[in-house]
Amino acid sequence: MNRADSISTISQEAFRILDEPGAGILVLDRKMQVFWANAFAMNLLCACEEEILGIDARRILDAHLTPLLQERDDAKRLLNAVHSGTETPGLDLSVQDPRGEERRIVYSSRKVERGTFAGMWVLCMRDVTDQRPANEGLLSSNRQLLVLNQIMGVSASSLSLDELLEASLSKTLELLGFDLGLTYLLNPERTMALTRYHRGVPESYLARSRAIKVHHWPWNFVFVAGQPRYLEVQGEGGTIEEEILASLGVSSLACIPILAESVVVGALFLGSRKVEGFRDEERRLLGAIGQEIGSGVLRSMLHKRLEAAHRETNLYLDVMTHDIKNAENVANLYCDLLLDVLEDDAARYARKLKECVRKSTGILQNVSTIRRIHQEPPDLKPIHLGRVIRAGIERTPETTISFDGTTAEVWADDLLPEVFSNLIGNAVKFGGPDVRIGIQVEDSLDEDHAEVVTVEDTGPGIPDAMKETLFDRFRQGRNRGYGEGLGLFIVRMLIERYGGRIWVEDRVEGRPDLGASFKFTLREVVHGEDDGYEG
Repeated sequence: MNRADSISTISQEAFRILDEPGAGILVLDRKMQVFWANAFAMNLLCACEEEILGIDARRILDAHLTPLLQERDDAKRLLNAVHSGTETPGLDLSVQDPRGEERRIVYSSRKVERGTFAGMWVLCMRDVTDQRPANEGLLSSNRQLLVLNQIMGVSASSLSLDELLEASLSKTLELLGFDLGLTYLLNPERTMALTRYHRGVPESYLARSRAIKVHHWPWNFVFVAGQPRYLEVQGEGGTIEEEILASLGVSSLACIPILAESVVVGALFLGSRKVEGFRDEERRLLGAIGQEIGSGVLRSMLHKRLEAAHRETNLYLDVMTHDIKNAENVANLYCDLLLDVLEDDAARYARKLKECVRKSTGILQNVSTIRRIHQEPPDLKPIHLGRVIRAGIERTPETTISFDGTTAEVWADDLLPEVFSNLIGNAVKFGGPDVRIGIQVEDSLDEDHAEVVTVEDTGPGIPDAMKETLFDRFRQGRNRGYGEGLGLFIVRMLIERYGGRIWVEDRVEGRPDLGASFKFTLREVVHGEDDGYEG
């Protein structure tokens, strides 16, 4: 018995494993004749077993399936796929079922390559009518999310209002396939809408409508009521809407309000020459795009207000700093004159007065430093560390400060002296006139190309409970009277600005009452072998 005879003796029950709801199955022998068909296939083809079994499959599909196809191109594609004798992964077809209803089926074919049935074919006609709307809805939703996400990206990355409006218009036209677009913004009086950007708009329209009166129909619907307006060709002629479409040369026009904090600030106009109407999902997407552009406009408006407030604050601070410094200079002069003529308690009061003036000067200096840190980006350059330290020591001649010197260069800027001014000033303030201060610079053992700077004193020290929070803003040592409200906070900001870190230890380990040791790292400038340096 040859192989063909063995197959013919196999019960057709063996192919029922292929049967499944909603799928028409045809099994063909090696001569491309139908060997087995399930009920769904016969129902779809409007044929009984006698009309199918043993008949050439190409004749069956040509006679029973192609008449049901709704589109001529579908019939051509099906017959080409069948007659080519090649496997077809999936062919989307529209057919009319026996009840006259349109159905969508996916036709596929595959050849059995191995086993007893090698050389036979399995044709599948799967009904996807109920799946298609859901799939199309999912694809539509995904596309809308993709479009909206890209518009949000443009909105978030725009640096100015003009850039936002121009980029949003261009991106919307690109993604949605509209032929032309305009962006309008309301004037401050909210009586006119002025064109800010446009793409593909006829010059004749711009000549008449570069500025439009927002209280006139139909623009009041968009600019006053804040509702989207969709103009579509109705075939009536003579209406204002038809005239607007004709002047733009489009079949449909979407007028989407741009809202910022629920207030209309402008509108986005999008026109198409091909599409004569807008589907519900398109309207929802366009509305969402208008809202996102409105959010970007709001961000731009808030940013401008913030910049204006920032400039005004800086102006007040500059005026205050200048005038107070002048007043302090005069106050210091009078204090010195009083100290020359007063004695005993009166002189002591004059010295306290001068100290208060000095403290107010320090506060102003701290505020100015913080402003510079926030306003000016780091412009780091090689700084001779030893010179900065010695300059800080010279500003405090009445205090005993030991420093052996260093030739190291570090990456910093002209604010580095503030670090030593604050640390030395704190040690003097809380250690008293007899405090001794030591400054050392050593290579870091934990970091490559880094210097560890130590500023230690013999003052009252810092309790362990305060060491972690000492550099926070406005933290000040209460119990032991150590710490500066802003000074140490500024020191930390500057060290971090230079890429280092700062911490505090006991000068004598385990004895916080014997003084504090402030340590911080600075990045070392590494010279080449030929870059000799003398300090």
